[in-house]
Amino acid sequence: MVKGIDNELLYFIVSNHINHFLNVKKMVKHDYESHMILLTVYSHYLYQTITPGKSLSWTEVFDETETEDHKRLFKRLLKDKKLTIFAVAENLSMPQETVRRKLEKLIKKKLLEYSKSEGLSLGKKFNETIEPLEKIGAEDCLKLYKKFAKQLK
Repeated sequence: MVKGIDNELLYFIVSNHINHFLNVKKMVKHDYESHMILLTVYSHYLYQTITPGKSLSWTEVFDETETEDHKRLFKRLLKDKKLTIFAVAENLSMPQETVRRKLEKLIKKKLLEYSKSEGLSLGKKFNETIEPLEKIGAEDCLKLYKKFAKQLK
């Protein structure tokens, strides 16, 4: 049991957050609130793909976002569980109008799609835009995990 987290580990945690913020600005080229909106939609997508006893690898998750069969299945699954602008605004404690404006830009970039009947979903350019960023993020998280594990010993 860790009795406390030392300042070096805290430094790495804070640095990880800063690096993620900088990578979003540099690689994806949108503001951080827009990125949180994008991640909320992605989180909703990921939650819907969870099947007990079957896990998808990193590559499979991104590959699944692009198959037509999966898009049809996903739309059927989300018929009663669609993600709305209101739900995103509530989840992120942001004004609905702010979310709506930022969504317009994300939809224009083809990172997200929206229809009243199906709600929010991942767009055609989501994979090619976000996968490189998430690979860096995963590597950073792994480094952070190793530092945590080292403290547990």
